Amino acid sequence: QEHHRVTEPGVDGNPLAMGCTSSSQFAATGAGAGFGAPRKGLLKEDPPSAATVAALCRRHTAPPEVPPLPSAGCPVLLGSRPQAARAISESWAAAAAQKRPDAPAAAMGQAVEAREAVEAADIGSGFAALQRRISGGSRAGVLEKSVQATIDLFHICGPQTAGHRRAAATMYETECRRFPRGSPKVAAAYARLAGELHDSDRLAAGAFLVGFVSGLADVRVDPVAACRRLKGEDWGVMEQAIHGFISHMAVALCDGTFEPGDEAMMQEMLAAFPSTQARARAFLDEALAPLLAEAVLPRLRDLRRTAPEAAGPFAMVGDIVERCSVLNEDAVVRAFHVARKGERKSDLAAIHSLSAAWQRQPRGAVQCHHIGMHLGTMCWALVGMQEFASPKF
Repeated sequence: QEHHRVTEPGVDGNPLAMGCTSSSQFAATGAGAGFGAPRKGLLKEDPPSAATVAALCRRHTAPPEVPPLPSAGCPVLLGSRPQAARAISESWAAAAAQKRPDAPAAAMGQAVEAREAVEAADIGSGFAALQRRISGGSRAGVLEKSVQATIDLFHICGPQTAGHRRAAATMYETECRRFPRGSPKVAAAYARLAGELHDSDRLAAGAFLVGFVSGLADVRVDPVAACRRLKGEDWGVMEQAIHGFISHMAVALCDGTFEPGDEAMMQEMLAAFPSTQARARAFLDEALAPLLAEAVLPRLRDLRRTAPEAAGPFAMVGDIVERCSVLNEDAVVRAFHVARKGERKSDLAAIHSLSAAWQRQPRGAVQCHHIGMHLGTMCWALVGMQEFASPKF
């Protein structure tokens, strides 16, 4: 009877322990202890008050509380808890937007203009940084070193006539026959590449670059390294640019001569150009600058990655491209009269040898090498002459 009495509902004052045995009586029954063991009070706390029990009941039965909305004019439909949280955040954002005045359209336009100005400034600063990097102190040192190292390899020829152009075609055949003896390693490399590449255009582009750096800065570049950085399509771009240079009126006029002191030649030149300065400007801006900027400079930039010795010629060509707009007539006259010292006896300017090599058919790797070499010799007369040239020039 005592056992049935302690299992009645509401024992220990806990309304939630309906139909459960009280803890004190459970210990007295001997569960978890020996029979006849003294009673132990497992729960020493005081029974919860009626107010605590009521609060617990309300917590489990009432819906979740929602913070009051900052604006009464924004009705919110509450569903699940994520929806309620989303609705609350949207309500707070709407209230903040109402408190903050709208930005006028003029201010928005100013912001857009400011952003565009910043982007334009970034582009301009990047271009200026590129120019500073190209024309910086490090490149100036390489440029001066390259010019000073080659200044004794060139000389300025005397007055040139149409007879020099005709003599160049005959003398060029002798130059082709002497090439294997004069440059045996380069000639052997061209012969080996012709059998390995099976791509005449790629070989022609490589031979042109090898000859160009040799004629400009007296630098020996491995033909294999030059051809490795090129593709067959490169020669199409280079060939078209070279043809445009040689056939340009500012270059081909008066049989490729530029003699301001010759009255007969001056009459022929003034029939095509208003003055000698106009011809010099056309030579620099319309003939030479496109050739160097589009065909030569990008290939030299790639060549530097496999042939570090091409850094000097790259700096020299970059200097010419930058200075084309400020070079004067005297620089152009020097370009029409410069030649390597090996041609001192014939007194034949490099421009005539360039034309002879271009016109010779068939045009193989040796001819492309000579085209680049004589073009590089002409360019040497334009690079850094104001700062580094010897007084004899």
